[in-house]
Amino acid sequence: MTTFWLRGNVSVNVAYDDRTPFGSPTTSRPEHSVRRLYAPLIAYAETHGLGALSAAAPRLLADVVDSDAFREIAEVGSDGSWSLREHVRFPDPRLSRPRQLTFACEDRVDGEGFVRLRLPDGHWPLAHAVIADLSNGGLAEHSLTSLHPDMQKLVTGLAEQDLLGLEPPGRPDPDLDASDLTFCGHNTVVVRGDEAQVLVDPWMPARLARYPDDYQPMQLADLGRIDAVLLTHSHPDHLDPASLLRLPTDTPVIVPVVERETLLASDMAARLGELGFTTVIALPWGASWQVGDVTVTALPFVGEQPTDTLQLHPEIRNAGNTYLVRTSRCSAVFLADSGKDDRGDVRDVALRARLELGPADVVFSGYRGWSTYPFQLLFSSVARFLLFIPPALWGCRMELMTGLTGALDVAERWGASVLVPYADGGAPWHWRVGLGPRLDEDAQETRGFDPFPERLVEVAHERSSLPDGSSTSSGVAVRLLRPGDSLTSVRAHPRTLRLPGHRWPWRDRVPEGSVPEINDTGQSWS
Repeated sequence: MTTFWLRGNVSVNVAYDDRTPFGSPTTSRPEHSVRRLYAPLIAYAETHGLGALSAAAPRLLADVVDSDAFREIAEVGSDGSWSLREHVRFPDPRLSRPRQLTFACEDRVDGEGFVRLRLPDGHWPLAHAVIADLSNGGLAEHSLTSLHPDMQKLVTGLAEQDLLGLEPPGRPDPDLDASDLTFCGHNTVVVRGDEAQVLVDPWMPARLARYPDDYQPMQLADLGRIDAVLLTHSHPDHLDPASLLRLPTDTPVIVPVVERETLLASDMAARLGELGFTTVIALPWGASWQVGDVTVTALPFVGEQPTDTLQLHPEIRNAGNTYLVRTSRCSAVFLADSGKDDRGDVRDVALRARLELGPADVVFSGYRGWSTYPFQLLFSSVARFLLFIPPALWGCRMELMTGLTGALDVAERWGASVLVPYADGGAPWHWRVGLGPRLDEDAQETRGFDPFPERLVEVAHERSSLPDGSSTSSGVAVRLLRPGDSLTSVRAHPRTLRLPGHRWPWRDRVPEGSVPEINDTGQSWS
């Protein structure tokens, strides 16, 4: 019997047709709209440099708010503050729909290895089922005749472009059965219990020839059965439709509660439903959900809002969940890009949760800090945040995410024994698209924005100054995981497992005396 799989070097992309007047949270159109609106600041930076823009920004921002173009999207008060019009705050979700599906092999040239098609609304569940089959158990040739005619054409087109193979794109390594936690990179982690395993924020890029032969992105087929997916929030590096389409349509997906789609947050339950998922659970803060021996508890997502304090339209938020996941083997917390805002501080959330739910073994925390002035948002992936920052804060630096010291604060308040820095890239397939610092032989970091994860090790070893001039370290062990690494025996004696095909090929920059144990073929961190 012939069975087809989607090749591991084939990427999938989902594009939305955004016809909203200003922009939908499902696309980057709001960023384009905001940059047109604030064009005088961009022009000033191009002429005088970003450094000079810092001093001029409050005046230029005031000029923009006083413009006719700004008054088309907001009602401006006599004090210079404003109220965004409803169509900006609440884009009509019916005007932004998934429309285009693209399959491509970047290793090929001259337009080969490329399939693109437009799908009407009702066809997305059909395409989802086909992609999931091609990514997991395979699609048997004899079953093609049972597919919708348009899906038969899709499979035929993929075969003609040599995007299908006769072998699965990956197989779970037997050693993974012993792993408690597997870090796939950026925000993506697999949590394994004895009876079930869940996948957090899947972003699964394709394998490419440009990456080292023995270090390639993990594929869904490498991970084994996935019993549920947890999504923290709707930013595209956390909610990636292309990665999610590779999962069976009946996979339970846990998402935050979103009462109404806004400029800052997609209605994740509705958006996943239109892609064909049949079991989407909007889990409110404090509620729990269980599959097998895995219990998931949703906790508050604070931080990564337009400001770290008061903002205009406080009801419009980057809605999200953080999660505590307990299994029969260990417990882990996933904080994504959280930090501090007018509704709370992730450190306080940690302490309250520990007192109510008990300590966690491992904390996965972002560590970027994202210290920024408002005008800098204009040049980021969330330029739309600028619309929600009151004039009183235009000249104030803010920290929108947890930083290096804050990550340790959170882990200590959780009573964790291990802290894993994450949510900032980690491998070539991340930094080539602007996620995180470069970590290979041409390593580059931006202190205060995209620091090396090793900085967290340094901070942990010099946690607090003592009167005699020395310093004391944190009681929490910082464990650096590279994409593809797993943690085993978390509660007894945490060890890092590196599998063939996922062994870090570059030098690690870990301070002397802080080398964790590696369980592989003799490799260790220098």
